[in-house]
Amino acid sequence: MNRTECVRSVLIAMALGLCLVVSLPFSARAQVGLNLRDADLRNFVEIVSEATGRSYILDPGVRGTVTVLAPTEITSDELYEVFLSVLELNRLTIVEGAGADRIVPMNTARELAPVTRGGSAYETRILKIAHVPAQEILEVIRPLLPAEAVVSVVPGSNLLILSDRGQNHRRIEALVARLDQPKEAPIEILRLRNADAAEVLQVIQSMEIIPQGANVTADRRSNALVISGPDSLRRQVRTLAARLDTQRNNVVSHAIGLKYADASTMAGVVLSSLAQQGDPAQQGEIRLVPEPQTNTLLISAPEDRMNDIIAMVHYLDRRPTQVLVEAVIFEMSVEGFSDLSAQFAGIINSAVVGGAQFSLEGRPSLTNLVSGVINGESVDAGSGGIIAGVPRQGDRGFAGFLAAIARTQSTKLLSTPSIMTLNNQEAEIVVAQNVPFVTGSFATVGDDAIPDNPFQTIERQDVGLTLNVTPQINADNTVKMVVKQEVSNLTNSSSSAGGEITSKRSLSTTVLVHSGNVIMLGGLLENGSGSASQEVPGLAKLPLVGGLFRGKNASKNQRVLLVMLRPKVVNSEEEAKRLTRELAREAKAASLVIEPIDEGNFPRRPGSSLPFDGADLNQPFDAGFIDDVAQSRNYPPLPTRLRFGGG
Repeated sequence: MNRTECVRSVLIAMALGLCLVVSLPFSARAQVGLNLRDADLRNFVEIVSEATGRSYILDPGVRGTVTVLAPTEITSDELYEVFLSVLELNRLTIVEGAGADRIVPMNTARELAPVTRGGSAYETRILKIAHVPAQEILEVIRPLLPAEAVVSVVPGSNLLILSDRGQNHRRIEALVARLDQPKEAPIEILRLRNADAAEVLQVIQSMEIIPQGANVTADRRSNALVISGPDSLRRQVRTLAARLDTQRNNVVSHAIGLKYADASTMAGVVLSSLAQQGDPAQQGEIRLVPEPQTNTLLISAPEDRMNDIIAMVHYLDRRPTQVLVEAVIFEMSVEGFSDLSAQFAGIINSAVVGGAQFSLEGRPSLTNLVSGVINGESVDAGSGGIIAGVPRQGDRGFAGFLAAIARTQSTKLLSTPSIMTLNNQEAEIVVAQNVPFVTGSFATVGDDAIPDNPFQTIERQDVGLTLNVTPQINADNTVKMVVKQEVSNLTNSSSSAGGEITSKRSLSTTVLVHSGNVIMLGGLLENGSGSASQEVPGLAKLPLVGGLFRGKNASKNQRVLLVMLRPKVVNSEEEAKRLTRELAREAKAASLVIEPIDEGNFPRRPGSSLPFDGADLNQPFDAGFIDDVAQSRNYPPLPTRLRFGGG
């Protein structure tokens, strides 16, 4: 070693010592001053490691000197950037590791570089090419890469693998992105299933999302949108079309078998509801056809409305609530009549002369009585006590007639009809006689007095008990009833115009009563009286004998009519069975009360009570209690017994 080299080595050692002194307190200072001339590269790496706290492994091939002139102090980040530049000038690079980084020559780094996505060290990255063949991209970027960089194409996948420093990666990726552009705008066909393509196109055009150079058209033949433009436009059109392409006009059909409701009524109610709340454009697409034989409702409607219609039908097709209406109709009438009269007169030449004679209801006059006796006719003197005397022979004598009667007639009618009906359904029960009434007559008269072709027109009317009721069950378990009640009967008397007179009591009203409560609809009390008296003036006032010169009768009528109703809401089949069994037991008890006693004499009286023992409701329908007797006595066979429940 000559003198010059010795001096140079000493200067380098002094410079390195100075740099080391400067770098020692680096961790405590924010900035450092750096001034190196021809310093050894390995010593510079040691300075950077101590200043930045990083660990490095040096390749044996790392050799060289470095000159760094920094007129001002620099930060640790700036020192690391200077360090990377020094390595690049010396054709070196850093391969990052988990605990320590490796400093190797660039031509060796490609064999050691890991596949990463960031950093400034030597890296291996995969670049995906979308529109241009990867081989064309490779031919463009290969001249721009350093000699140590490695780039290759993955066959069949259009991928590039690049191994180079991180800074070069960012530059190359930007270049590849600019080169990887489609040569022609891609065309996409988007078919629609439900919406009309022309209508969807109008919506897209009104939103002004089509950029310049792009285009969206509608193909009516295939009901599709043809899109030509960038990927962002195609994504927007796909999203918008998916939302507009709903199954609005997809008409489907469904059949629902109704359990309780009437199909025709249900169809009208549902269509009326849809007409008030639906889209008028869809009303023509909804069809509800009732099939009466199976009570089925056939529905044809858009698929998006079908679930709502089915839910509406199922809600309305619920078991209807029934109402048991029990009525008590009580009527009692009492008619009283009393009569006392005396008639007497003398008879001369078979004629009544002198005396006292009266014409009262229900009594013959003395003249009619005497004439009948003289002529040998039978004369009815009426009811009651009678004392009468007339001359047996001759045309002269004295006749007398004394009559007295007190009559009372009472009638009591008690009816307890019961009727069960559905909610809001009219029900009627009639227990009456169908009586004919003459409404007109006609006859033609010929040459003689005998009429030709006589005929009469009649009209039949029910005379008896009629109960008509229409219940409506409310939410608070009350029952609104429209009631029409009529009680009529024959009076056994005729009018002057002909025909029998009937009496009639009826009411028509609307009431509200809680289930199980009793309400009285009609209470009629009639109290009437009348009298008729006839007397001979003056003589009727005489004491003792005055009664022979007067006649009198008196009548008094009283009538009571009471109508009561009790509705019961029947919500279930079990409750209906229980109420029916209770009514059957009451009918059984009533039939036993009115059944006459069997005295055991011939002919024997068969039992006539209700064939029900309070347990099985099917007993009145079973002919077994008659079949055995009929067959044992060789009577004509009866029809086959009714069977219930498969028994």
